[in-house]
Amino acid sequence: MEVEPDQVAGRLRDLVDRMLGPNRPPLQAPVNVHAVTERVRALLQAEGSAITLSADYDPSLPEVIGDEGQLIQAVLNIARNAVEAMSDAGTQDPVLTLRTRARRQFTLGSERHRLVCEVAIVDNGPGIPAALRDTLFYPMVSGRAEGSGLGLSIAQSILHQHQGLIECESQPGATEFRLLIPFEAQQ
Repeated sequence: MEVEPDQVAGRLRDLVDRMLGPNRPPLQAPVNVHAVTERVRALLQAEGSAITLSADYDPSLPEVIGDEGQLIQAVLNIARNAVEAMSDAGTQDPVLTLRTRARRQFTLGSERHRLVCEVAIVDNGPGIPAALRDTLFYPMVSGRAEGSGLGLSIAQSILHQHQGLIECESQPGATEFRLLIPFEAQQ
């Protein structure tokens, strides 16, 4: 019996999600999104990369309801990918910006939210290769030979558990990942 590659990939994705993804529901506690982004900045600075880390925050944002540790992991996975991509490409004057904003009247899935928190991770690196864009969030997909291909898949799983989503736009010199999380508590 021959097995289709899509079936194998689906089973592998499910296995990896169960093994490495958050295996508990997210905590439901107030989280200051700037505490999340500042923790990620501190972790990246401690890793000693030569990348300029920039912050562009909206100080008026209310707290989101969620799991601070899981949100830190999601932002950190994406930010580390950006740092590695810029380092590998030899980007001149590499800059990683963490930006927060509120988005009004935004639809996540099939639900309309009055207010959504946007955490953007923006870099001036090489951009995401076109060949990877359609499968970017699949487990085991990586643009780096030594990459595991799990960081974005785990980040996406965390955002889904918070009833949010991740958007991505990329071109050479400008890649932006936006994590969108509703401010309202989950039902």
